[in-house]
Amino acid sequence: MVDIKNIKEILTHIENNIKSVINEDSHEGKQLWQALLSQHSADIAELIEKIDEKNKKKLFKKLPKQIAIRVFTELSEYVQAFIIHDLDSDKISTILQKMPSDELTDLLELLPDKESSKYLKMIQNKQRNKIISLLHLPAESAGRMMNSDVVTLQRDFTVKKSIALIQKVGIPTEESSRKIYVTNKENVLVGYVNLEDLVINKPETPLTKIIHKPDLIIDVHEDQEKVAKDMHHYGLMLAPVVDKEVHFLGVITPEDVIDIVEEEASEDLYKVSGLHPVEHSYFQTSFRSLFFQRSIWLGSLLLLQSVSPFILSQYKDLIDAHIFLSFFYTMLIGTGGNAGNQSAMLVIRGLATGEITRSGAWKVLIRELTMSGALAIVLFLITSIRVYLLYPNIIATIAVGLSLSLIVTTSMLLGAFVPFLLERLNIDPAHSAAPFLATIMDIIGIFIYCNICSWILGV
Repeated sequence: MVDIKNIKEILTHIENNIKSVINEDSHEGKQLWQALLSQHSADIAELIEKIDEKNKKKLFKKLPKQIAIRVFTELSEYVQAFIIHDLDSDKISTILQKMPSDELTDLLELLPDKESSKYLKMIQNKQRNKIISLLHLPAESAGRMMNSDVVTLQRDFTVKKSIALIQKVGIPTEESSRKIYVTNKENVLVGYVNLEDLVINKPETPLTKIIHKPDLIIDVHEDQEKVAKDMHHYGLMLAPVVDKEVHFLGVITPEDVIDIVEEEASEDLYKVSGLHPVEHSYFQTSFRSLFFQRSIWLGSLLLLQSVSPFILSQYKDLIDAHIFLSFFYTMLIGTGGNAGNQSAMLVIRGLATGEITRSGAWKVLIRELTMSGALAIVLFLITSIRVYLLYPNIIATIAVGLSLSLIVTTSMLLGAFVPFLLERLNIDPAHSAAPFLATIMDIIGIFIYCNICSWILGV
């Protein structure tokens, strides 16, 4: 069992003495360097990500070639692009040829066209053609995520010939080690066989007798979020990717699915906060880019929010006559916004996981209407007690309590409805949460509050 705590302590010690480790200018530095070389490539990559830019390059250049190759694939694309400039041609060529095609494609997209062309020339023809074809696929398509470095078998093979081929070329990825896809001579996907099938059947058995039909076949242009959902739905660890002529192109692995889920979750979090998803980490994204995104969104919401003071100005006589009404603005608006966001997040998550579909919208809306009615009764009682203790007037108490009940009901229905509307318009439902919905409910809440109080209090 790996002692993660001990590994973290070693890496922290190395990080604190990084110059001495790189230069090996002391006994401790030499010991720490040897300790570093014995660590997992993912841990070494994590250390490189943490240290300053100058030492990133020095440390990576010092790594032995085989370790450097493994570490490079663990680094973020941004750090890969930063480091690769200072490497010698031989090391670059070796690293690029060992990288999976999908990861290499992402790296080349970050580099200027001139550099990309230079590095493409270093790659063998077969791999270079894969990269060029991948560069023309949409950024969030299955083709951009798939692993194309996969061994396949021919449909007319026997078990004996299949085993001989596997023993000769090996299986490049662990993910595909138990399931091997079978194609015909035109590279059209036929099905797959398991390693167990090759072991338990006689050598002369033709593959056609033991081929399994895939539970899921993914189109190369399929959106990656749908790919993750479909693989989760069928409980698959591996799925083949094909073009429209069903030519076998590669596979989606468990690592790919994890990457998709992490990326989509990050995108949703950004959208919920009113931000456009950033390509890199927080500190790797320019101040200017973040400033522009946030100022546009906040400025737009500020202008939209200005509707609330306009509504209040139309009810100046009501507020002047019953000044106590102003004491409860934030309570009512805050509660309405929270209730609406709860409904929105439930629907957004349901749409994301596939539990809720467009056809089930009415069921959701009816359920949220029932829920809002029950919550409105509870919140009416709580609000009435609070208002009456502060301002012992039964009419005023009813006005505020009823206003809150209607605000909560409206917020929850709107919170449930807006994600469906955006999904219908092919806009990510995550945009409906947090700042946007809260601002809309501020305006609607003020309008409801003023109207109800004006009607009940007669001003």
